Amino acid sequence: MIDMMQADVGPVAELLKTLSHPDRLLIACTLAERELSVGQMESTLHIHQPNLSRHLTVLKAARIVTARKEGVSVFYRLSDDKAGQVIAALHDIFCAKTK
Repeated sequence: MIDMMQADVGPVAELLKTLSHPDRLLIACTLAERELSVGQMESTLHIHQPNLSRHLTVLKAARIVTARKEGVSVFYRLSDDKAGQVIAALHDIFCAKTK
């Protein structure tokens, strides 16, 4: 059991390291609510385009978000991969409004 946990701990630590940047965490948590274009994220999150693109590249490489192109716009959403599921769970725990 410990051997399996040791094999998995490295990728999980890298995921948490990626999410430790406040802007990347904000982007990921916002995408837990809905798919957004780069322009929508820029105006909603007040992260300037060069920094936003850099953070989205990191999140995409970590398989936290996925992108699709529609015309000239690029839309991002959480991935269905485990990393995206972690963000969705964090969003449900910390950000979702209680009813």
